[in-house]
Amino acid sequence: MNSLLVFYFSCILFPILISPSIANTTTATTSSLRQPKSLILPVTKVLHFPRNQYVTVIKQRTPLVPIKLAVDLGLENSWVLCDHSYVSSTYKPQHCGSPECSLASKYRTNEDCRDCFAGGTLNTPGCNNNTCIGDVENDVGNILGAGELFRDVASVESADGRVVYVPNLLFGCGDTMMMEGLASGVKGIAALGRTKLALPSQFAAAFGLEKKFTVCLSSSTTSNGVVLLGKNDGSKSLAYTPTIFEPSFGKRNGKYYVDLNSIKINDKVVPFPRKYLSFGYPLKYRGGTTLNTIYPYTAMFELIHSAFVNSFVEAMPKDVPRVADVSPFKACFNSTYIAKTPVGPAVPRVDFVMKNGVVWRMLGTNTMVEVDKDVMCLAFVDYGEYSEGSAIVIGGHQLEDNLVQFDIANNRVGFSNSLLSKQTSCSMFAAKYINA
Repeated sequence: MNSLLVFYFSCILFPILISPSIANTTTATTSSLRQPKSLILPVTKVLHFPRNQYVTVIKQRTPLVPIKLAVDLGLENSWVLCDHSYVSSTYKPQHCGSPECSLASKYRTNEDCRDCFAGGTLNTPGCNNNTCIGDVENDVGNILGAGELFRDVASVESADGRVVYVPNLLFGCGDTMMMEGLASGVKGIAALGRTKLALPSQFAAAFGLEKKFTVCLSSSTTSNGVVLLGKNDGSKSLAYTPTIFEPSFGKRNGKYYVDLNSIKINDKVVPFPRKYLSFGYPLKYRGGTTLNTIYPYTAMFELIHSAFVNSFVEAMPKDVPRVADVSPFKACFNSTYIAKTPVGPAVPRVDFVMKNGVVWRMLGTNTMVEVDKDVMCLAFVDYGEYSEGSAIVIGGHQLEDNLVQFDIANNRVGFSNSLLSKQTSCSMFAAKYINA
């Protein structure tokens, strides 16, 4: 972080700890109060066609209002819907020339400042003169827009049960067109990318947290998972692999790329050229392997997916009948012939082998999805369904009931493999913090 931005955060984004009953009236200095070591964002799995979403809640504005946001692991900056329902006495549009302005405009060079658009109501959220315009992205609906950059009050809970309050958390303004594809009640995106404007870096700067966060997604729609920002004592048991940067964007790209070396099914390597996993191959894809909760299932470049499906079908027990495909899946089976185990259906195991030798093992609960009473399908799809631009995007279903830590400071990601194999789950892990 450059010195100007450090100064800005230290002077303006200083944290205040408060009780919920006096959230709008009390201020205090951090020196008189114990700093939190970690913050919690409860995460709920929401079933929504065509993409399931993982939704968190942040209280924002004055007076505070709970705002539902879809969690996006790779997004650079968060945004919320700024329409007539956005009412806050502490809304602060960011003017041109602020350090954040250039950081929030990844794709533009000359349009990061503007006056209110024609037809807007001047001096209201989303419509102010001489304000910075940042990128507003919705990868659920594949929409890239632009919106006014602003700061406002926000509060979340710390892992020890206190409410923490940030008077100037940075967001972008989205319009109604940006809402396409989002689940009912969701009013924007919570960005968890590895950029200075994403929530992990903003909260780390505000509270002096370790620059890391841990994701544990529940497979249940009735029990919460959690995003734990800052320190997590369980991280010592994780296996780590380095995160790398996509060459053409470098550190301006918020996505978490890992260097995947090969994929194995029941210890047998899936046969496809290693170059398919490289950046820049083929030309219409940026390539590489990344992780993102916006994708409900792991999506693969079509030639990788085809080889993967063929290898998985070959490894399945011969007495398990294959049935008609159910879109978007390409390998479905009669589930009455598949035994059940504590870690899901008894099917071939899938190993993602990283370049440093670390193996991310996926068992039945993460590799299969039940689509009908007696039908179960391989929960990996080809890029006919998605257009992220990576060779492989490890999606939400494969992340569920895995403890996954994104260590931004040390450029690495750690994972536990399935918690179910340890007789626990992400809902149990989350309950330790959410009910603190």
